[in-house]
Amino acid sequence: MNLIRCKNGHFYDADKFNECPHCNAVAGSQKDETMAFVQDDDSTTSSLSATVGSDSLQNAVNNAMSKNGYSEADGQKTVGYYSKALGKEPVVGWLVAIEGPHFGEDFRLISGRNFIGRGTNMAVCLSKDGSVSRDKHAIILFDPKQSIYLVQPGDSKELFYLNDEVVLSPEKIKRNDVLLIGETKLMFFPCCDETFSWSQKEGL
Repeated sequence: MNLIRCKNGHFYDADKFNECPHCNAVAGSQKDETMAFVQDDDSTTSSLSATVGSDSLQNAVNNAMSKNGYSEADGQKTVGYYSKALGKEPVVGWLVAIEGPHFGEDFRLISGRNFIGRGTNMAVCLSKDGSVSRDKHAIILFDPKQSIYLVQPGDSKELFYLNDEVVLSPEKIKRNDVLLIGETKLMFFPCCDETFSWSQKEGL
């Protein structure tokens, strides 16, 4: 199974089809159906094309979703950098709210990209701050190979700030740096640095 998504948002098995069967359907050769795929806290829908038959593309999509932990609530699950060796994704840092509606709360960060937004499907969920975009207002990431932390804009048109400077492209961040996202100030605390890394601990 090689499940991919075409430029128009349709899921299909690239092992069975060279091109998206929905976009390139020949009249009379197959019957296409479209169903909405709704993600949690988001009205945006994507089309899933299904070829009618006992071994339909939709069944293949459903099977792939089931096997890969795909659900409407949390999106597609992928195996993280540390997951294969450790069986889980360990914490690599924290964001702590020092001002705003989430004052005093902490948010755990893991390897890879951590999306920040108001939606409950975000890794850092600032649900109490109405001035934060619901989906991907900002992204904070940890690169385990280089052991660096970066912050970058998400998909939102809204801005955010690193130490009072607007972030327009990826920026390195360090201990005690402050992000201002909406009305929430978040101070950054790394777990992995020159003195400790999960890779050294586990010999990865």
